[in-house]
Amino acid sequence: MLDSNFPPNIDPQSFSLLAIAVGAACVGDLNANEQNSVGNWLVLVGQYVLTHAAQQQLIEARIENFNINTNSKKSKSGNGPFVDGERSNQTQRAEVDYLLDALARMQEELKNIKNNS
Repeated sequence: MLDSNFPPNIDPQSFSLLAIAVGAACVGDLNANEQNSVGNWLVLVGQYVLTHAAQQQLIEARIENFNINTNSKKSKSGNGPFVDGERSNQTQRAEVDYLLDALARMQEELKNIKNNS
């Protein structure tokens, strides 16, 4: 079993570059058929890990009652999980306008700071 420090906390670019290095090392002196076999085996390992994680995530969401089906008839009729009394994610225009106004003010302030520098 792996410890809780795996995978390591390294930046995503380095983590991806490490995968490239491992892939290049795996190629070695293998011919195309051998490379294909090893590559497919590695993909299968990844698919297993992703499938296991997805099932675990589903079980945890069901336990926490956080499993939302946005494709259900209830959701599509306007009575879905995003409706809070008279408020839904479709009728919160005042909040959106407030955020857009705040963003415009921040942009203006940044423009003023840049011009005064």
